[in-house]
Amino acid sequence: MQLVTERASVASEEEAVLPERRRGLRIRQRRPVKVFDPSMERYFGGQTEDLSSSGLRLELPAWAPLRPGKRLEIHVGLQGAGESLAIRRQMIPARVVWIDRMPEDGRGRIVAGVEFLASMAAQVDAA
Repeated sequence: MQLVTERASVASEEEAVLPERRRGLRIRQRRPVKVFDPSMERYFGGQTEDLSSSGLRLELPAWAPLRPGKRLEIHVGLQGAGESLAIRRQMIPARVVWIDRMPEDGRGRIVAGVEFLASMAAQVDAA
């Protein structure tokens, strides 16, 4: 399963979102995330835009060194008080599937879709 939203141009210059390819339920929810890039040994923060059982759509800083296929580790935080610390060994391994470096809001952020590698491993083991 991949966390992918494809876009196509429409003659009237409006964007139409093509059918969703994820099979799981997607929930729109903004939660803080802490992302670890093992190749650079660097942490950076962001927010979820939506969640599903197979992955996330994330809003991250424009300088985040992402490319499709890159492996990351992600901690999804709580919304309110009682936030737990992000412990690296408890972070969820994930892979970047797509990146939109030009979001419509113009806030200097990028939007990326990631799929969880742990769920992929569980599906392979179950098969």
